Amino acid sequence: MILDVYVIGILFALAATMFFGITNIIYKKMSDDISVMDITFSRIWVSLPLAYIFAIASSDSLQIAIPSESMFPLAISMILGILLGDTMYFLSQERIGVSRAFPISMSYPLLVYLITAYFLEEPVIIQRVLGAIIVVMGVGLIARAEYKERSEDIGKWSPKDRTIGFALAFFTMVAWALSDSIFQFGLINVDPADANFYRILVASIILVPFFFLSFKGKRHLPNRRIIAFALMTGLVGIGLSLIAYSYAVKYIGATITAVMIASAPVLTAPLSALYLGEDVNKIVAFGTILTILGVILVIAII
Repeated sequence: MILDVYVIGILFALAATMFFGITNIIYKKMSDDISVMDITFSRIWVSLPLAYIFAIASSDSLQIAIPSESMFPLAISMILGILLGDTMYFLSQERIGVSRAFPISMSYPLLVYLITAYFLEEPVIIQRVLGAIIVVMGVGLIARAEYKERSEDIGKWSPKDRTIGFALAFFTMVAWALSDSIFQFGLINVDPADANFYRILVASIILVPFFFLSFKGKRHLPNRRIIAFALMTGLVGIGLSLIAYSYAVKYIGATITAVMIASAPVLTAPLSALYLGEDVNKIVAFGTILTILGVILVIAII
């Protein structure tokens, strides 16, 4: 049986969602032992060899060719989404907590739809818009119920810092939306595996000076066990996730991919209950049902 390209794209998006969700749980478990910058360095650099191996395997050639007109949008999409967007999200999460940062940031699929409809002439389908809104609502319910931050964690930040946290969450939403939309444009004439390697290569080069600058002043490196754990997590969270994500955007577009990735809490809620001992209550269950319904509306266009 030969699967339809749309179905293959949905499967890739589902895989990216699973990788993304699982690694977020692990990073939360490690948050007290490793800094945001160390997470960024480890997950990008460990993923570069995997991205290259996958690119040459998919093309049967040691050379990777990226059209000149695609280089800039592919590079910008990586800088906006992974380097700026993810970093702003982690910083926002520290200041206002997951229950506030996550719903704001994960509203980005709606902005992706608006951008791709206007600039890439993606058809506006009411059922899909409604589905995206329902997903955002469901994810918001799950995040609010699942992550109840301790007052002392949030209280250590001043009102000004918390305002910055909300601003960072908003700019994360904008950065992720622009990243996904620009990436879809950059992929038009490029193989997804080649594009993925090029994007990670760009990020790896950009991070080099920041890595050396990070040693100025007081610098506490994580222990070897945490570093090894971070590298393995990064291999899945960026290495495998971005490969699946690249193919998903190529086959089904940025909007559907964004909606599915935003629905990651549906998968992480039960895992959080098992791995982190978090409570899965009726609100989480209701949010899960809403999110699943929204995803169905988005991907099953009648």
